[in-house]
Amino acid sequence: MTVVRNRSLPSAAAALLCFVAVLVCGVCGARTRPLRSEVLIVVNGQSPVSVAIGAYYQQKRNVPAANVVTLSVPLADPNLGNSVQEFVTTQATFDAQIRTPIQTFLTANGLVDQIEIIVVAAGVPHRFTPSATTPSACLLSNPNYLRDCTRASVDAELATLSQTPGAGGIGQNGEQRNPYFDSDEPFRTWRTANPSAPLKYLVARLAGFQTPIDAATGVPVDVKALIDGAIATSPAPGNVLVDQNPTIAAGLRAGNTLWLSPVAALMNALGANVQHDTANTFVSNATKLVGYASWGSNDNHDAGAPFYGTIGGNTYPGTFQTRSIATDLVSTSARTFTTGANYDQSLSADLVRLGAAGVAGSAFEPLATGLSRAPILFRNYFTGARAIEAFYRSVPYLSWMNVWIGDPLMVAQAPAFLGDDIDGDGVPNASDNCLDLPNANQRDTDGDGYGNLCDADLNGDGIVKTSWGVTTPPSARGDLENIQITAGSGGYVSHQDLDGDADVDADDVGIAQYWLFLPPGRSGLHP
Repeated sequence: MTVVRNRSLPSAAAALLCFVAVLVCGVCGARTRPLRSEVLIVVNGQSPVSVAIGAYYQQKRNVPAANVVTLSVPLADPNLGNSVQEFVTTQATFDAQIRTPIQTFLTANGLVDQIEIIVVAAGVPHRFTPSATTPSACLLSNPNYLRDCTRASVDAELATLSQTPGAGGIGQNGEQRNPYFDSDEPFRTWRTANPSAPLKYLVARLAGFQTPIDAATGVPVDVKALIDGAIATSPAPGNVLVDQNPTIAAGLRAGNTLWLSPVAALMNALGANVQHDTANTFVSNATKLVGYASWGSNDNHDAGAPFYGTIGGNTYPGTFQTRSIATDLVSTSARTFTTGANYDQSLSADLVRLGAAGVAGSAFEPLATGLSRAPILFRNYFTGARAIEAFYRSVPYLSWMNVWIGDPLMVAQAPAFLGDDIDGDGVPNASDNCLDLPNANQRDTDGDGYGNLCDADLNGDGIVKTSWGVTTPPSARGDLENIQITAGSGGYVSHQDLDGDADVDADDVGIAQYWLFLPPGRSGLHP
């Protein structure tokens, strides 16, 4: 991976700088950690473990002591071994125990605008299931799940802290679309320019399995390693593993096409050492990982529960270096951080245990369209953005189910330069009609400058829409419904053939769902 380096200074200039440093610091070369006054730490005073995590992070990142807010959320087990207490089950409880105390603290201390990042320590619940939710709304059999389900991660709700309370559901017309999605601006700059935007804070969680505990700090060993791993350096370049599932079911193959393959192409273009597995295997024993993306337990070639870790003498996927990030196409990967969990799906906590320093997870089923977009996450992180900015730029919706596990201030050890072909498809960026997705054929059947692969906007109104199943009259149909009707009838419409396989089928429907409520692109033809 290309490393950004400073040019060497002439010796006289270097000496002058050293002299200035002596005047300022007293010792040539002395380094002072920046005061992280933009960070708020949230702990639960009912748990000594939560308090210890907050204290350790505060010391490691030099966060002002005045920027720590202590909640009082009752816990059945202060040592965090009870998964039931990871839930908040009523809006009133959420407001009284979490939202209002944080808002009050920010206002009383004049921190509303100063704070940019909220760091939540384990022990503060992370799964929000309002009791007012209609039970059928959150059944996957509900075709309007994305619109109606009000479940959310606590962290996603805190990101919109100043907004009217209300969890989950992206709205009838995608009203909860993330306005920071795929931005290239530092969050502070973006928020200043968009003061009325609903996204107010970037929220990260410091969590991992609650045992064992580090005796010296009182912090769970995995959480301590998570914090330390975001700061430490590694002596050698690391590896990136992208593990696809070639036999994933029709309709889910969009995950390979739009999520995994583009990560491999991007990281190759950035000069990383990439292992891109497209065979019927779930890769194990990889080493020195700095990036990992896979289907997790949805890869039907896995070794069985617990899916990650040492199983049958092999370690899945392997071991991680410091400042590494990981993500997978798993519905509820961040559902719990307690040992002894039910392993119906793989857990982000197991990736943390293997050494991943930052993990994108989900507290509930976000649907594929609601997942953090791995190509955007990896592109931003490995080209120098802070981990939390890279994550929020990759999240399509607000108040949904996404969770970032890890130090939000972490940056890649060796940020890379974006080249002139970031998706590695042989087409220069300036001419590439799908900048982030390899599409060497540049197929663009409606001639709007966006390739079919990144353009499910059939009517050209600038956003991919759904009518939530309404198909009559034809004028009421959304882009998604039009593709579904064609796929179901066996017909063919060239622009609805998004993947260019001469067929409009479930794969095209899956691709369209991936873009739901988002604009087409990015395209180098529309800078």
